[in-house]
Amino acid sequence: MTAHSPVFAKMLPLLLASCLLPGITGAQQIELSQQSWSAEVIRPRGQPVVPLFDGWFTNADGTRTLCYSFFNLNTEQSLSIPTGADNYLNDARFEAMLPTHFDPLPPAYRHKFCVFTITVPADFRRDETIEWHLTSANQQLSVPGHILPEFMLDEPASDGRQDLAPLIKLAPDAAGVRGRKGMVNSHTLHGKTGQPVELQAWVEHPNAQVWIGWAKHSGPGQVEFSALEYTTATGATPFTTQATFAEAGSYVIRLQSIDDVDAFEYYCCHTNIYFPVEISH
Repeated sequence: MTAHSPVFAKMLPLLLASCLLPGITGAQQIELSQQSWSAEVIRPRGQPVVPLFDGWFTNADGTRTLCYSFFNLNTEQSLSIPTGADNYLNDARFEAMLPTHFDPLPPAYRHKFCVFTITVPADFRRDETIEWHLTSANQQLSVPGHILPEFMLDEPASDGRQDLAPLIKLAPDAAGVRGRKGMVNSHTLHGKTGQPVELQAWVEHPNAQVWIGWAKHSGPGQVEFSALEYTTATGATPFTTQATFAEAGSYVIRLQSIDDVDAFEYYCCHTNIYFPVEISH
């Protein structure tokens, strides 16, 4: 299925249906709530990023974790939206590692899945919501996260499809983590502008190979990866990429791994890892 296929055109309104669309529009733009949804809404540039809610899952301690993602309607243009008035949560009780960099629409799997999570207490009510607000291309958009039963996700495995999130470790003898909640590397990496910084991890999975994807999650400047997306062998050998940063500042690099990239379409099951990086001149 491609971004211009009839099947995709039918799926797009369903994918975006949960997004709230207030009445803000530019002079040459049709407000999203007034657009006729088809694959033609996806263009090389000039379109907004749509915040999405993927669903939620229950943790062993009774808390729940909400998963948020995004759909960049541009096939060529990446967008930077700093946290603040144009990128925020409406509930100050909760913190999240919000993305500020939004890659173009990935052709292989349509949108970025569960790029950040929010964990809520066991007494979080079904009628409560946490809205993620994004403003881009003169469009103010938001999406509510909640714990309605019909949005419950399989995590970290799906019995029906036999999918299992990869176990990612940041050291060969570390315990590792499996699932979308993931973890943040406790060790901040350091580097200089224009000089490659090596990122590495280890992966375990019943399959001989799994998919790996790297992305800039947040930070001030452009990041180039020596290997952006690929399959890697599971087991004792680490997988790596080299990240080169154009500007000094604080960055977060996001690693996602899934047994097969096609499994993203079924919302199960991948693992997130976040690497803080400090870059100086």
